[in-house]
Amino acid sequence: MNKRNLRHKERGMALLIALLALFLISAIGMGMIYMSNTETSINSNYKDTQVAFFAMRGGLEEVRDRMRSNSPSYATSPLPLPTVMPSPSAAGSIVYIRNPGASESVDPKAFGTTYFDDEFCHEWFAGLTATYVAPGTGTACGSAQAPALSSAAYVPSTSPGTNTASSLKYKWVRITLKQNNTFPSAMVNSTQPVGSQVCWDTANKQEVVLSALGPYTDCLAAKTAGLQVGPVYIVTSLAITPQGSRRIGQYETAAASITPPPGALALDGPGLPNPIFNPAPNSNQYYVNGNDGSAPSGSPPAVPGCSTGTAAVPAIGTSATGVTSVIDPSTGIPTNRDDHYIGSTASPAVVDDSSQLTGLYATPGTLNSLASTLANGADVTINCGIGAPCSGTPPYGSTTNPQITFVNGDFNFGSNSGAGVLVVTGSLNITGNASFAGLVLVIGQGIMSVQGGGNGTFYGSVFIADTNSHTSPYAQLASLGQPLLAWNGGGGNGIYYNSCWADRINTMHYMVVASREEMY
Repeated sequence: MNKRNLRHKERGMALLIALLALFLISAIGMGMIYMSNTETSINSNYKDTQVAFFAMRGGLEEVRDRMRSNSPSYATSPLPLPTVMPSPSAAGSIVYIRNPGASESVDPKAFGTTYFDDEFCHEWFAGLTATYVAPGTGTACGSAQAPALSSAAYVPSTSPGTNTASSLKYKWVRITLKQNNTFPSAMVNSTQPVGSQVCWDTANKQEVVLSALGPYTDCLAAKTAGLQVGPVYIVTSLAITPQGSRRIGQYETAAASITPPPGALALDGPGLPNPIFNPAPNSNQYYVNGNDGSAPSGSPPAVPGCSTGTAAVPAIGTSATGVTSVIDPSTGIPTNRDDHYIGSTASPAVVDDSSQLTGLYATPGTLNSLASTLANGADVTINCGIGAPCSGTPPYGSTTNPQITFVNGDFNFGSNSGAGVLVVTGSLNITGNASFAGLVLVIGQGIMSVQGGGNGTFYGSVFIADTNSHTSPYAQLASLGQPLLAWNGGGGNGIYYNSCWADRINTMHYMVVASREEMY
């Protein structure tokens, strides 16, 4: 066979190899396209689930924000929080906040619809035992387990874009109170009745069952009796995107529940070193007044939905031995204006409040824990040094928008005004026309100094406690030390007890005490 014939037999090999290479490259390309499309689909699905997740969290946070009494929407559209456990006979015992899109109907009670509340039947309530379906059994909520029409109240969302195509993708948020057995697999206290309400114990930072506290009708009644407790709310949010991603989550939320100090001015340290009140005020216009709602002239600033006029409290509450160190025992006109201490007893209304300064107010540990709780929920935090006072940037809250201001260190409040809660761990220095409506807590170094004339007024209650060493590293004391109040100068500065402003802290912030995502 000659070379020509050999070459003839090899004809077409190049084409075959080229085709094989083309097929291989095409297969690789198709595989890469498939992988790219799969990756894009995965990313798109993941993004959509994240949109649903954060929309669900957005719903939870909208409600938690609207629950607080200093929310911007509170004055115009306060959220009607449930006051009783879910029951068909208790209107408003379940509250739904709805957030529909454009031309969309959202009814969480309508079985068979996209936005049906199929989580509700997995929560146990004494008045709705027939509706309970144990989670994890594979049994979905049916029409018989829908929330009773008469028990639910509907409230519109205040979220931007609600009722439009650009609305956040959460559809509803439900609010109920919590019972001991609401989540049977995680009872709060198995030794207590299953239907008893659950309260938040601010002092010990834990949930407690109402029946274990005493014969109270609800958590608010226990708080009125002097316990540092308040109701726990279950907040549930459902989000569904147009692509079908669904997320449902819950908060258990409660407000810090603090019974205000028992007096217009409280110098803590019962049974321990006497408070130091030096120099004492000498202005004829200065008063410490324990009559609720009092004012130097006119009316005090109002708190929406709250009325003063409860029983008078002491002008100054302190320890038994501290009473004599505050009152000037001289005859005639007292040099420190003891006759201007007005309140629950004959003037001077300076009394031993040892039996009242208990619980949160009893020890350095409980007081520092209270300060820490308020620090965690503060609207504004100012960091100063002990021995190196500084001032923050006003405002420190206002009567229309009160806030929690937490100062770590010595603070020069100056001649500013504020409202809400002011917590200072160092020395609180005040001059001139400074005024504040709310609760002032000087916990740590326990020093408050008022200098110069002026006509500033404090409405609410002022509390001073020495809980920490005055030398670095400022360690917590084993027992309460000597609180110090130095009030020097003329003018009309004074402290006027106001139960509404002293108690304002209790609804200003709702903390998340537990959170979870439900897989339904």
